[in-house]
Amino acid sequence: MNLGEFLLSAGRPAEAVTHLTRAFTLSDEHDFRTIKISVLGSLCTLHEELGQYDRAADEAQQALALALEVGSAEGEIEARIALGRLFMQAGDLAQAEQQLLQALELARTRETPKEQVLAHEQLVQVYRRSSRLELALEHADLLRTLERSIFDTDRDRQIRNLTVLFEVERAQQEARLYRLRSEVEQEAREAAEQQVLERTAELARAQHEVVARLAIAAEYRDDTTGEHTRRVGQAAARIARALGWSETQASVLGVAARLHDVGKIAIPDAILLKRGRLTPDEFRQMQSHTVIGSRILSGSRSALLTMAEEIARSHHERWDGSGYPHGLAGNDIPLTGRIVAIADVFDALIQARPYKAAWTTAEALREIQAQAGRHFDPELVAVAADVLASLHQEDSLFLNLYDGQQSEPLAEGEASHVLAVFEQLLVERTRELELARREAERSARRMERMALTDSLTDLRNRRAFEQDLEGRAAPLGNTPFTVLSLDVDGLKRLNDTHGHSAGDDLLSAVAAALTAAFAGHGQAYRIGGDEFAVIGQAVMTAAEQTRCLTAMAQHLQQAGYPDRPFSTGAADYPADSGSAGDLLRISDQRMYRDKVLRRQQRPAQPLD
Repeated sequence: MNLGEFLLSAGRPAEAVTHLTRAFTLSDEHDFRTIKISVLGSLCTLHEELGQYDRAADEAQQALALALEVGSAEGEIEARIALGRLFMQAGDLAQAEQQLLQALELARTRETPKEQVLAHEQLVQVYRRSSRLELALEHADLLRTLERSIFDTDRDRQIRNLTVLFEVERAQQEARLYRLRSEVEQEAREAAEQQVLERTAELARAQHEVVARLAIAAEYRDDTTGEHTRRVGQAAARIARALGWSETQASVLGVAARLHDVGKIAIPDAILLKRGRLTPDEFRQMQSHTVIGSRILSGSRSALLTMAEEIARSHHERWDGSGYPHGLAGNDIPLTGRIVAIADVFDALIQARPYKAAWTTAEALREIQAQAGRHFDPELVAVAADVLASLHQEDSLFLNLYDGQQSEPLAEGEASHVLAVFEQLLVERTRELELARREAERSARRMERMALTDSLTDLRNRRAFEQDLEGRAAPLGNTPFTVLSLDVDGLKRLNDTHGHSAGDDLLSAVAAALTAAFAGHGQAYRIGGDEFAVIGQAVMTAAEQTRCLTAMAQHLQQAGYPDRPFSTGAADYPADSGSAGDLLRISDQRMYRDKVLRRQQRPAQPLD
C-alpha cells in the first residue's frame, strides 16, 4: 500500500495501480478493514486521475460504507469529501453539497483542520457553480481564517522546536565544556594514581624484605646459612609453574613458602637443636610451631601473608590424614601446603641435620615417590619429581648451595641476639608498612571521592551519576525508580550581568536546596554546567515530586532567590524505558518542555 501511494503521489498512476490492487486483495483476505478503507481511498484517487469517475465513485461509496461499519471517523470524512468532489464533477451539486457539509461538520467535531480546509475548498466551488455566491464567500472567508490559524500554529510549533533545539545545543555545549574540565581533572587524578601505584610497589618490595628477614631469623635458629627457606621457596615456585600457575601466583608462593617454619622462633633451643630423639612432650612442643607460625602471620589483608599463614599451618599435614596440627587428609589440605610439604621434605633429606647425614638426590626422590598417597599428594609427586630432578640437572640450587659439611648452628646466646635484632627490625618495618598502607588507602579514598564529586557543589558528578544509573538500570527487573532532570534557568544571564561568582553562588544554593528537599527520596547530582539530576530511591509520584520541588523553591527563597529558578522533567524506570541513556534523554526532553512553557508564561527574556 505504501509503495502504491508513493507512486501515486509521484505522478505514476499506471505503476501504482498494481500495488494498490494487491494491497486491497490482501486487506480483504485478512479482514484488515481499517487498512481496506485507506486502500479504497487511494484507489478512488487513482481512478479519478485516470478519468474513471464511475469506478472512483464506487470505491468512495465502499470506503464510506466500511467506515460507517467500523466507526472510523477519519475514513468517513475522507470518503465524503471524495464523494462530494466526484458528485460535483458529475454535475450533481445537491449530492455534492450534502456530502461536503456532513464531512465539514464531522471534521469540526474531530478538530481536524486539514479536512476542514478541503471541505471548505470544495464547498466554495459547489456554491459558485450553483450561483450561491453569498455562501461561496462565507466559506471562502472561513477558509482564509482556518488557513491563517494553521499557519500561525505551524509557525508557533516551528518557534518552539527552534527554541528547544537551541536549548539542546546550548546544553550540549555546556556538557562539552564540563567534559573538557573533567578530562583535565582526570589527568591530574591519573597522575596521583600513578604515584599510589609506585608507592604500592615500594610497599610490596618492603613487605618481601620483611618476609625474607623473618624467614632468615627463624632459620638461624637451626641453620647458620639460612638457605633452607630460600631453596624451599624456589622449589615450591617451580612446582607451581609446572602445575600451570601464573608467574605472579608462583612468585607469591615462592616468597610465602619461605615462612613455612617461622613458628620455630618460639621453640626453645634445647628442643630445636637437640641431637637425639625428641621425647613425646618435646615432639608435641615442636609440632606447635605450625600453630604458632600461623598465628604470627594471621590477620593480614595481604595476599602474600595470607598464603604464608596457610602454608605455616598446613605444610606438616599428610595426605593420609596422619599429619599435624589438624589431621587433615587429601584435598582438605590446602594446595599450597601440599606443594611446600614436598619441597620442604626433599630439601631436608638432601641436607645434613644434627640427627642424620645428607641423602643423595636420587635417594631423596625415591623416598618422595615412595610416600605418594601416604605423606604426599600422589598427583603432585608425579609433577614435583620431574621438577626436583631438573633442578639437580641444571646445576642444582640445592647441591651448589651446600658444601657437603654439616653446618654448626649458632650458639643459643648468639641466636637470641640475632633474633632480637630481626624482631625489632620486623616491628619497625611492620609499623612503617601499616602507616604507609593507611596513607595509601586514605589517598585512594580521596582520589575516588575527587573522581566522583563536583568540586563547586560537593554533589556527586556526572561520572558518578552515569555509574549509579547504569547500576540501577542494568539488570532489568530491579526496583522501579524515577530519574529527575533539573536545569537552572537564567544562569548565563546572571553570569553576564553579575559575574561568574554570582552564578557559582546560585549553583551552590541550588545544590543545597536540592539535597535538602530530596533527602530521603533520592540522591542528588550535578551533571553539567547548570544541569542537576536526582535518582530516586523508588518511583516518585507527581504529588511527591511537586512537594519536593516546592520545598526546594522555599529553600532557595530563604537563600535570596525568590523566583523559582529551575525547570524540571522526570522519567520512570522501567515504565518509560529500561535503558539508562533513554531515561536521561526522556527526562531531559520533558525538562526542556517545562522550560519552554515557563518562558511562555512570563515576559519575554533573552534565551540562556
